Amino acid sequence: MQVVIRNFIKLLSAGAFHSNNEIEEMSEYKWNQLLYIAKINNVDDFITSGIIYSEKLSNAVIPSNIKEKINNEIYNNETTHASQEYQYKPINNSIKKFSNSYLNKKLNKIIFDEVHCIDTSVDTITFLTKSIDNVNNLLSSKSYLRDLIMFGLYLREYGNKIDFIKIENWLSILKMKKIMNLIALYLITYFNFDAEEIPFYTKSGKDKSPRIKLPIETFQKIKDETDDSTKEPNIIIYNIPKPSTSMFKYFSYYPIETLSIYFTNIFKSLSNIEE
Repeated sequence: MQVVIRNFIKLLSAGAFHSNNEIEEMSEYKWNQLLYIAKINNVDDFITSGIIYSEKLSNAVIPSNIKEKINNEIYNNETTHASQEYQYKPINNSIKKFSNSYLNKKLNKIIFDEVHCIDTSVDTITFLTKSIDNVNNLLSSKSYLRDLIMFGLYLREYGNKIDFIKIENWLSILKMKKIMNLIALYLITYFNFDAEEIPFYTKSGKDKSPRIKLPIETFQKIKDETDDSTKEPNIIIYNIPKPSTSMFKYFSYYPIETLSIYFTNIFKSLSNIEE
């Protein structure tokens, strides 16, 4: 499985960022495993691009059946991973990006002050909101890889339009510096970003690349879809969803929001109790 993951990351980097990585030889079975992992992580388009790009550079030895499968995917699905245009649009209502009310108040003040200042930078506000969305997706139990890739693509395309002095100040106010450092490390360690490309990244002696694991889903979770009508009628309380605890992997990076998400999930679970 390790060689599958290594090749998966190399192809993902090649497909998204045109990195030149040497692909290790694998059996057809392992190639199918890789394509399965790509699908459940919602990055199969990037992997397809990575395979084509690597093959052009003669960096990949790909079984003929896998090539045929890739060609069929391209033929049946013409969609591409074009960079998404996204800009912050001012709205009158309060913005709620966090589970924590204190952080939401701070965020709304940041946006209000920026919108009403002389040198307003829409690109900088946009980058902040995208950063918050990226952190939220990392802390959720959803597949995160695609969000990370799109964040990296946005950073490379619009980085020269962003005021990173403001960003660093805002990240500090929102207590996001540590978790944004983790996201920066993902891009540097696995996708060949230079530290200079990520001005908000602060290197410390504690940063050890081998210990930073990229969050990759390797199997599809099967949801229990048992019909409630088949359950015992004499059970008074049932079907209580278990609150996710996956965000605690990142507790040390963003404790204030991690705890807020957890308790929000508990309240949601309690609200789903059926009597």
